[in-house]
Parts: sequence; structure tokens; C-alpha cells
Amino acid sequence: MNILSPKQQEIVENTAGAMLVLAGAGSGKTRILTARVRYLLEQEKGHFRVLALTFTNKAAEEMESRLTGIKDLKKRAFIGTIHKFCLEIIKSHGNVIGIVKMPHIFESEEVRKKIVEELFESNIKLKVYLENKRSEKEKNDLISRGLNFISQKKREELILPGDESFHALHEDQQVLYKEYNDLLSSQDAMDFDDVLILAYRIFIERPEVANLYSRLYKYVCIDEAQDLNFAQYEIIKAMCLGRHDNILMVGDPNQAIYGFNGADEKFMLVNFKNDFNAVKVVLKENYRSSLEVIRAANRLIPGSIDEENVKIKGGFSLKDFETEETEAKWVVAEIKELIEKKNIEGIEGEISLQHIAVLARNKYVFKYLEKELEKNRIEFFYKTIYKTSQCESDFMKIFDLGTRILTNPLDRIHFSQIRELLQIENQPDGNLDDGLKKLCSLKDKIKDNELKQQYRVLIEVWSILAKEENQYTKALEKLEAYTQGIRNKKNMSQRALILEDIKDLKDLWRKFLIQMPAGNRTLQSFKTHVALGITDTTKKQSGLTLGTIHSVKGLEYDIVFLIGMTDGTFPDYRAVKKGGKAIDEEKNNAFVAITRSKRLLYITYPKTKFMPWDNSTPYPQKPSRFLKKFIINND
Repeated sequence: MNILSPKQQEIVENTAGAMLVLAGAGSGKTRILTARVRYLLEQEKGHFRVLALTFTNKAAEEMESRLTGIKDLKKRAFIGTIHKFCLEIIKSHGNVIGIVKMPHIFESEEVRKKIVEELFESNIKLKVYLENKRSEKEKNDLISRGLNFISQKKREELILPGDESFHALHEDQQVLYKEYNDLLSSQDAMDFDDVLILAYRIFIERPEVANLYSRLYKYVCIDEAQDLNFAQYEIIKAMCLGRHDNILMVGDPNQAIYGFNGADEKFMLVNFKNDFNAVKVVLKENYRSSLEVIRAANRLIPGSIDEENVKIKGGFSLKDFETEETEAKWVVAEIKELIEKKNIEGIEGEISLQHIAVLARNKYVFKYLEKELEKNRIEFFYKTIYKTSQCESDFMKIFDLGTRILTNPLDRIHFSQIRELLQIENQPDGNLDDGLKKLCSLKDKIKDNELKQQYRVLIEVWSILAKEENQYTKALEKLEAYTQGIRNKKNMSQRALILEDIKDLKDLWRKFLIQMPAGNRTLQSFKTHVALGITDTTKKQSGLTLGTIHSVKGLEYDIVFLIGMTDGTFPDYRAVKKGGKAIDEEKNNAFVAITRSKRLLYITYPKTKFMPWDNSTPYPQKPSRFLKKFIINND
């Protein structure tokens, strides 16, 4: 059991009133939150539940794993993301705002863009904007901007059609916003942002429901509070303000890097402090990194981490190279040398690729490094941010889309995608009230013989699910048996893709069954869990980690290389153009990258680069503006 410092113990045991903990990198944030939940459940008397909100499902799983041994944990505490919590609110109380059954989630950006595109093509007011765009790129940009506008208004203003904020929009913006929501509603659907909006509506329009939740969840703990956006903060406020203030928010403003999602540290630093009169506690101790790594972090953001009582010195170096290629060659050579050393002070066990991560602001920075790693036969993988499950093979894409139609015959967008994959021209929708009949209506319109054969098998499988949703494993096994029978050589690569997709879906379903009580194991619930990342079976990968900063937030490595540190790359050129807050967030990105290192840190940059439009002329590069203090100290 981890021993807490006196300051950490004080936070854990302070159970009355609002508290804001500014927890620096490596200060034991997860340990504090976990210990507090344990303390509340084991020491505090009374009938109540604890609400512990995390920003990733992975963080929630980690917290749960640290709380093993607590009797009836799932009954006594909700540990999960705010989207998952809001989903529970809608399921339980959606009827008070007219939601008779849970809407389906349209999580894919591609699908939501199709809705916006449909609006621009069908609405007379909006069509003018589309007709003024000459190229496909201009049209796609318009559609992307339209979708971003809708998401921004939902996340950052919680706009509801008909309210004061809605009427403040320009007339054409009102049309776009309202008709987008109407199109979702007509297909019995909602998007990610609606999960927050609907829960907020329930609390605001029915205060008795907010009262019920505030009495039930007597204690609230919020992780990564610097990443709260307006909608998320307002939901917490609607539930607690004026009812109870037993809220603990833990966050680090120096790690605020999700401004593009509407997140803003002001909700933690200003709004929460003012609304709930929160007591502020600052934790600067670092229990993760070596002295040299901490000093590097403090050069970037002075005074962010205490340097006292750090026992392991570690190492830091800053290097420049003539080109990206020579930079990549040096990084690979250094990695090989570190592994050959086998043992380094402060690192447990022999050094392996699993101890090391190479980080960059954007994925394109890895271009030369990837070539060098392949040349030297060094195993590597890209650390990715969790995305909703997507099948790779067309066969399984059609199966997966078909399960959506089974549960939601009103879903025109995904039905249209099935038609595209089957190479069937658009036609009026039929059999809207029966998903299976709707799917069967396509079989005689398929012209390709191979597709026809595949579709017959899919109909058999969908028929099984139409009778009994819990037969998902049986359905997948039938598809697996059919695929195993493919012997045509030209289809062998397709066969491998299909089998891999089936395996992934089996794993997701298996995890879903473990998480859900028997009565809630429906196909719709399964799709919702997958969409929100609640049912995630991210595979463990081996080798050297390559990752962008956003993909490794919350992780730690013994050895970190931060490459490509030139102005315009890190900070990103778009942030340089915007300036102000965008640059501050880029600095936070660099801080997050540095503090992923536990022992050794290397920062590198090339003095010249070749541009995508000119592979013959090396363009001079300036070192990142974030390295000014490093370079002075290095001289």
C-alpha cells in the first residue's frame, strides 16, 4: 500500500466542502484520488455513493483496479467518464424531457459530416454557400466548418434550439443548427455532444432529478479538471450548486492541452473557486521523475515542480542536427547504445524498447525516424488515442452497419453506407418499421455475384440477431465458419482481414458481457458502449513507442526522446499563426512531453528541413521558442 505524504493525507481526509488541488506532474494525483474514494467508502458513515469522474475509460479502469477489495464497489461508487455518467442520467430519467427510449449514438465524424452535407444540399438557404465553392476541397472545408460550428455551440454554449442563445445566432446559423439536430432526431439519434446536452436539460428542466442525484452522490471527485469544458462544468454545477459542495477537483493548468475540444482551465481555476468557494491546495512534489528531468520542466515553466528531496539525478541533453535524417540516425544509434548498456541507475531491470518512447508534436515528424528504425530492424508501434471500433474489411463493415439498422430502422445514414458498399444506387427507403425487412430489401438489387453470395450469409446472421440479440457470439461464429471456407487465392488477404475483424468484435462483446448485467445486454447498448470507448480492448503492443503528445498524456516512460523541436513544428505552425492562448497551450504540450520521462530525457531538432513541395532545397529552421532557456543554459 502506497504511503501518503502529510499533505496528501490531509486532502484525502478532508471530506467537507469544496477543494481544488493543483497537482503538478508526478505529484501522485491518481494515488490521492484513489485513496480518497477508498477513505470515503471505508470511513465515512451513512448511505451515499461516490461519484469519481475521469477523462478516459483507461483512467477509470486503473482507479477501479486500485480499489479492489472494497465490498460492492460498483454499487457504492460510479467511476467513469462524464459522458458515461450522463448516459446513465438519460437512461434513468430521459422520460422527464420526452425521451421515451435511448437515442442511438452517431459517433463517426464521417457520418455527422454526411448529415451536414445533406443539409447544405437540400436547404435553399444553405445551398447557396455550397454552390459558391468551386473545388471539392472548398466544399469539404465548408462542411467541416459547419460541423465544427455545431459542436462548438453545443460544447461551449449548451445552445438549445429556441432558447435565447439560439436566437442570438445569425439566421442561417440557426437553420444549420436546428436542422442538423432535427435530422438526428428524425433518425432516433444523437451525437457525442448531445449526451451532455440532454443530461444538462434533465437537471435544469427538472430540478427534482438534480436533487435526487446530489443526495445520492454526496461526494464528487473530478480528475484532470483542467480539461473541463463549459458543458461538462455546467452539468456538475447544475447537480451540486446550492445542494452540496463536497467536491474535489484535481488538475494541473500546465497540462491543459485540449483547447480544441473547448476545454479551459478557467472552469477549474476561476469558476469552481468562485461558485463553490473552493479551498486551493498546491502540490509541487514529484514522485516520478529524476532531478534533471524536473529541472528541464522548470526551465520551460519556472517553479512548476519542487526540486527538493529528489534522489535520482537522471539525465538530460539537448542536441541539434543538420537535417531530419541525421537527427533520426542519431536517435536510433542512441537507442541501440542504451539497450546495449543493459542497466542504468534508477531504471529497474534491463533496458528494453518497452522502456523508451520517442515523442513529437505531429505524426509527420516521424517520417525519417520510421525509415531508420525499419532499416535497423527495430520493432516499433504508434501509440494511438482510443477511437471507436471500425472494421477493416467491407464484409464486416456491412455486417456491423446492418446491426445498427436492426436496432434502428430509422437510421438512413448508415443504411446509405450499406448501399454504397453493395454498389447499389440510392433509392427511397422502405420498411422503416422493420430493420431486417429493410436489409432484406437490398438483396435482389445487388449485381455483383460474389457480393450477392456474401449478402445471403449476412442476412442469415442478421436473422439470428433479429430473433435474439444475445446470440451475437453465435452470429460471429457463423461468419467465421463461412470465412474459413474461403479458399480462392485472390481472396486470401480479404479472408485474413475478415477474421481479424471477427476476433476484434468477439473481444469487444466478451468485455461488454462482463461489464453489463444480463437484462441490459442489447445490441444498442453494445454499440453505445463501443462508441463511448467503455468497451475497449486495446491490444498490448511491443517495441519502441512512437507517439504524439496527446496520445501519451497520462503515461510515463523511463527514457524519452522529444524530436523535431523547431518553430512551426513545435509550437505547431497553426498555433504560431493564432498566437496568444494557442501558444500557451503548445507550451503545455511541451511540458506534458518532458514530464512523461522518469529518468532520461533527450530533446533534438534539425537545423534544416525539406518541405513536401520541395525535396531538393533544405530550408533553414529556427529552434523552438520553447528552447530559448535550454540553449542559454546549454552554452
